[in-house]
Amino acid sequence: MRATALAVIVPMVLSAVALAAEGDDGLKFEGSIGLGAILTNTSAGTKDEAKLNEYRDLRSGALSYFDIKGRGDNRYLDMFGENLGRDDQYLDVRGGEYLDYKYRVYDNRIIHNRTFNAITPYSGVGTSTLDATFPNTNTDTWNRFDFATKRDNVGAMFEVSKNSPWFFRMDANEVRDKGLKLIGGSNGTSPGQGFTDKPFPVDFTTRNISAEGGYASKTGQLSVNVLHSTFSNENELLRWKNPFFGPGAAGSNLFDTTTLPPDNETNKISINGNLRQLPLGSTIAGRVTYAKTTNNFPILTSILSVPTTPAGSPSADTATNPDRTNFDGDVVHKTLSLSVYSNPAQAVDTRVYWYEFKKDNHSPTVTFAPSATSNLQCSGANCVTEILSFDKTNIGTDVGYRIDKTNRVVFGLDYVDLNRDRVDFDETKDWRETVEYKNTSLESLTARAKYQHLQRRSHFLEGQAGASANDPEFLNRFIARFDASNVDQDLFKIGLDATPAELWDVGFEGILKHNDYKDTFLGRTKDNRQELFLSLGYGDIKKFRVLLFADVEYIQYDSLHRNISTVSNGTGTAPNNTPNGFCQSTAPNCYDPNTAANNSNYNWDATNKDRNYAFGVGADWAATERWKFSSSLLLERTYGTVDFAVQAGANPTVPQVPISNYDNTRRVSFNLKSTYKQSERLEFTGGYAYDKFRFSDIAYDGFQYTIPAGTSTSYLSGAYAFPNFIANSFYFVSVYKF
Repeated sequence: MRATALAVIVPMVLSAVALAAEGDDGLKFEGSIGLGAILTNTSAGTKDEAKLNEYRDLRSGALSYFDIKGRGDNRYLDMFGENLGRDDQYLDVRGGEYLDYKYRVYDNRIIHNRTFNAITPYSGVGTSTLDATFPNTNTDTWNRFDFATKRDNVGAMFEVSKNSPWFFRMDANEVRDKGLKLIGGSNGTSPGQGFTDKPFPVDFTTRNISAEGGYASKTGQLSVNVLHSTFSNENELLRWKNPFFGPGAAGSNLFDTTTLPPDNETNKISINGNLRQLPLGSTIAGRVTYAKTTNNFPILTSILSVPTTPAGSPSADTATNPDRTNFDGDVVHKTLSLSVYSNPAQAVDTRVYWYEFKKDNHSPTVTFAPSATSNLQCSGANCVTEILSFDKTNIGTDVGYRIDKTNRVVFGLDYVDLNRDRVDFDETKDWRETVEYKNTSLESLTARAKYQHLQRRSHFLEGQAGASANDPEFLNRFIARFDASNVDQDLFKIGLDATPAELWDVGFEGILKHNDYKDTFLGRTKDNRQELFLSLGYGDIKKFRVLLFADVEYIQYDSLHRNISTVSNGTGTAPNNTPNGFCQSTAPNCYDPNTAANNSNYNWDATNKDRNYAFGVGADWAATERWKFSSSLLLERTYGTVDFAVQAGANPTVPQVPISNYDNTRRVSFNLKSTYKQSERLEFTGGYAYDKFRFSDIAYDGFQYTIPAGTSTSYLSGAYAFPNFIANSFYFVSVYKF
């Protein structure tokens, strides 16, 4: 445990216990304390145990927990802790005096293990400078490290009301993230020259403090909350040797620079309120928030590049020529919401709501003006940053009508108007209509069904992009990104819950969803989703009970794309003396997807299919008053495929064959646990867990650490490449109750 957590929690617990002991209503404690051990063994074929321990700590070692509750006439104290001393430790202390005050202190550790024993040709892993000598394809000389981060969230809360309608609350916490994450960077100036995995250091600290006060009664409530939050990063720049630029011996000046999250500060005020017991059985609730996030950091004035003059001559000081030296981030978020719930008649209930969300980005627009020979210009011109602001209005209503005591229908209408600063779509309007029906006429059966239709229409801005079909910008006329493109959606859901006989439980849910993307030439054209879930339970939990479930999901995405390979580099004589990136004269109009295909420029479509299956069975058996057994078996599988087809007349050099291993996984988990009750105060629990995971994907099967790419070599670290594991875990815990 971190020293800060101990320094806060231990005095708080001791003070609370002492305070309670001094009162006339001394606390009476009860609870349990557990001590034990876990032994985890992985098979010889397990190369990377990170997937097994992705969000948990299953390493062999000690196990412990405590759960203690103290109750008095006026005071209470609860203390809970689990996985003490492990990477996923959790501690929580709560206490107070009934109707007077309450407090809480906690320490919550979260881990995220991505890859163990990754390797890299770089030295300086964990620092802000990664140095290496390139080329280096001898992986035996590379350095090992773990892609893993640990988060420690330590905080406290205190609230006082003094048995009155008024209350005041303070919250404070500190979140520390430490470890390594992965970032990929292009060798040279484009992905075509290869790329390199780079571990960058994570040393983030977020500190939050908030105060809230208000008034609450049977007829209404009003509260005001003020939050101050700061984020700091110990490493805002990552310098790394780029293997594209010559031999680059360790210590030379050929370093690229990657920007990492900068320090920032957020201040937020929130006002919440509601009024109850109004005419027509109405309740009005509203919320207003205002938040401002600011930061300030210097803008990079040069980057590593290959100027066109002299050709191929690397430079560590290619000027970007920004029009300002510092970036002053200033983003304001404002929200306003209001809802009215009413019950105007015994059979009718209504809800009307309005929600406004506005983002005002007052950050400066930065213009970079690199020289024409720097190879850094954007389409032959200056590069200008984009600033996103938007205004979203959401209004809607629900009307419920109870036909009789067992039948109810709800009609809903929802409208969204979104205006934003975006180069392709600046306005989107969503209309959503729903109807939902619920029937409880049978004592042993509850049925519910829902239908939803969504129509989205957006204003497209790129209809006249590009001067001609030879201009790279011309292609934007045909690209519609599916998050904002026009779509018609139909969604149907049905659910059943039944108890056909004593000790029997049956549940079923089905979902059908279809999206038809209108006016989309290049991009996603449609997708479908079907899901079926079935559960079956039988037995008495006090004696013997078994539960089975099955979940099947099918998802399909259809899309159309364009491949363009024959373009000019802007140098030399005809046919390459056209501007950089424009179509070559031997293959005109290459940016028009209606152009006849050739070996280099053609349309291609893909159909992605994902099939997910999960089946499970679990049982609990109280064999005797002392012995209890429980077990479970879970089988999971995901199976993805991609089918390709190319435009008639094309003859691509890469075979367009179906991909059958597109994120395929299989997992089998088995658990067996037994508990023996020695006495009212002492019991023992032991168990065994088996976990097997298999992964196959075209991006990782046959993984190589180095891959030739153009004039350079790609250097990979092994991140996410070897997740397969087989693990056996045995554990034993003795529990003392008092």
